[in-house]
Amino acid sequence: MIGLMEVFLYLNRSEDDFTGTNVMLLAPFGAGLLLGWLIRLPRWWLVAALAPFVNIAIIVLALRDLTLPDIMDLGVLRGSLLFATIGVGGHVAATAIMVQMDRTLRFSVIGALIIGFVGMFWNRDAISEAAGERRLTQSGLPLIDLGSQQYRSIYLTEWFGEWEMGLPSIELGYARLRDQAEIELYVMPRTVASPQAACTEPVPDVTHRPDITGVCRQVSTDVWVRTESSSTRVFARHGGALVQVASDTVSEADLPSILPMLRPATARELAAIGGI
Repeated sequence: MIGLMEVFLYLNRSEDDFTGTNVMLLAPFGAGLLLGWLIRLPRWWLVAALAPFVNIAIIVLALRDLTLPDIMDLGVLRGSLLFATIGVGGHVAATAIMVQMDRTLRFSVIGALIIGFVGMFWNRDAISEAAGERRLTQSGLPLIDLGSQQYRSIYLTEWFGEWEMGLPSIELGYARLRDQAEIELYVMPRTVASPQAACTEPVPDVTHRPDITGVCRQVSTDVWVRTESSSTRVFARHGGALVQVASDTVSEADLPSILPMLRPATARELAAIGGI
């Protein structure tokens, strides 16, 4: 019940992050007191006081590196079930600690909860990937990967969502196996701009420095190269996407050869790459 209440509070949270976060942290105390009193739970005030701290410990330890939005990006149903599981686990653990009961039963309950949340800890990467897969699927962005055994993927960064500014895009980082030279691949909808326009006014502008200038030239149909003082960028259309391939270590001669290596990808494949 308390886990579902947290989901309701999250979905109807205040636009002020500080207020919304504190409401979600403090609400379980009052709800636990009311629920314990209604069901006539022995030592209900102690259970209600301890349970939220157990819930916080579960989130911090078992779901380490996962944020509240990550969990809710699983979808309302799966996110609600996960929160409900945490809420139930925290209150059952608090009850087992505070309420008088048979010692064997007490340790059995606590042991079962520990095993369950250790399992959740070991599967937190799978939870994160499932949330990332859902975000990528719903982003509406073209999904592209570098299909070459000469490069290994390093990270994926999502530049979309309600908290991001600028044009929505996906950033993928790769390292060339023979010398570890790195490239960045940015994927955007093809309607954002033409390759020529994107080259003239770079999108996304990863440097965020107006003092850095570059020279653009067309190397083939719908493929433009921008040469800057310390890096090179290639802009092109690929299917339904506008792509930018950038590097400060791969040569200008080699960078356009990346384009034929691009291939369609699934949200699951990209989510498995993970973030920085």
